[in-house]
Order: sequence, then structure tokens, then C-alpha cells
Amino acid sequence: MDAFITVLNDELRDRLHELWERTGNAPLLRIASGESFSGEAGAPSIDALSAQERSDWIGTAVMNAFKDTGDSQVFALLHHLSEPSFRATILGKLRRTVTRLDVQDVLQEVFLNIYRYPHRFVAERADSYRNWGHTIVRNTLLKMLKGEARRGRPASLDDDLVPQVDERAVSPLRSAVDSESAITVDRAFLIYLNLYLVHFAQLAEKEQRALTMVEVLGITYKDTAAELGIRLENLKMVIFRARRKILRGMTRTLAEIEARNARRAAAIREFKLHGGAVRDAVARDARADRLAPPPRSSLSTSA
Repeated sequence: MDAFITVLNDELRDRLHELWERTGNAPLLRIASGESFSGEAGAPSIDALSAQERSDWIGTAVMNAFKDTGDSQVFALLHHLSEPSFRATILGKLRRTVTRLDVQDVLQEVFLNIYRYPHRFVAERADSYRNWGHTIVRNTLLKMLKGEARRGRPASLDDDLVPQVDERAVSPLRSAVDSESAITVDRAFLIYLNLYLVHFAQLAEKEQRALTMVEVLGITYKDTAAELGIRLENLKMVIFRARRKILRGMTRTLAEIEARNARRAAAIREFKLHGGAVRDAVARDARADRLAPPPRSSLSTSA
């Protein structure tokens, strides 16, 4: 049995409902509603299972949803549910080895592999994700330990006299690149945030209040519905439609900006192409005028 059990509480049910509204993945809705993962007749509901089986089906359902949709929010929930168990496994294995590997580096590589290869996952039974995920943990750790061993070198008696270089330290070049990348990301984030606010301002007042309470203030769906005086199901639909309006508006605006930039780039290329040809023609005419002999006057002709 896994020591880390995922509890299907109201908060997790609400989160699964949100992801179902976002992705349309039916198993997420069935798990949130207490039904079976497959939805087949006669299959036991998830609420009737043991704590371990229920936890396993939650992980398998979320991983299967990420495999089918590739949605970033689904992956964020998967990371949140899996990280404690993966971390404990990695720490347990690192304590039995002499290594300089950092648990956070291994964790990052594990989730990177899960993100890269979701198509290799098969949701056959409840513990499919638990077994598959811990297999990735083991393989990733072995690969990183072998890589560290290959980087090793024989020790000499003079090693104590030579300053040791921390191979995990970030080089000045890498720091400069990361700094420039961070600036670019910050600017892109500000652009998207301003674009979001533009389309947020176009929502109805109820939609704005609902999004602000749930996404900014972190108020639960139940308390938000009570504050707005509407049913919980209606609130979820209001938020779903508000998010969809903002997404469509941002997509439309970004497409318009991209098209405008493409037209501007085409105009610049056209100017460079034909404008250069005009300048060359004018220069040729000027050179021809300077080299041509002066015309003979009528007086010299008559003489």
C-alpha cells in the first residue's frame, strides 16, 4: 500500500469538476461525482472502494486526462497529487547511495519525462498510474546516478590543494542567458495579463465578480454561490462561460496582432526589394549622366 493516500474531499471534487468543464474529459466528471472510472454498468462506484483503490483511481484518471487532452491545468493537478509520494521514494533511495544528486533535480526530471511521454501510459486498472509513475522514478534515478558516475574522476593526493569546482553551480554565461530569458518571459506575461484585463472588462458584472472571488480571492465555489445568490451548478456555468469568453477574445486579438505584424513585415520586405531596385536605377542614371560627353553646340556645328 502507498503511504500517501489522495483523499477525495470537497475541494478535490470541485477541482475535478473545473477540469472537466475545461477539458470535457468524462472520467474526471465521473470520479468527481463518485461514479466508476469507466462508467460501465455494474462497476463499483469510487465511493464504495477502499481508500487505496480510490486514491489509485484518482491518480489514474488525472493521468489519463492529461494523456487525452495535454492540458496544463490537468498536469498541474497531477504534479500536486504525485509529488509527495515521488519525493519520499527518491529520498529513500538517495539515502542508500553516496551521491551529490539533489532530490529536486530528480523530481524535475521525473515530471519532465511524464510530460514528454504521456502516450506511453495505459489506464488498465486502478494502480496503473502508481506503478507507471514509480517506474519512471526508478529509471530516472538510475540514469542520473550512472551519468554522475561517468563524470567522476580518480582522486589524487593533491586534491586537497586544488579548489574543488561545484559542478552544480550555474556558470556566468548560463546566468546571463537565464536573466535575459526571465526578462522576455516577464514582458510576455505582462502582455498576456493586460490582454486578459481588456477582455475581463468586457464581461458582465456577475461574471466579473464570480471570477474575482474564485480565481483571485480563492473563495470556494460553494461560498461564492451563496454570496452571489445563485445555485452552485449555475455558478460553475457562469465561470465556465466567462473563461471561454476571455479565451476566445484573447485568441482573436492575438490573431489580429499576428496578422498585422505579418502585413507589416511583408510591406518592409517589399520596400526593401523594390525600393532598392529604384535606388539602383537612379544611381545608374546619375553615373551615366556624369560619363556621357557634353552635347556639341549649334555654333560649332555651323562653323
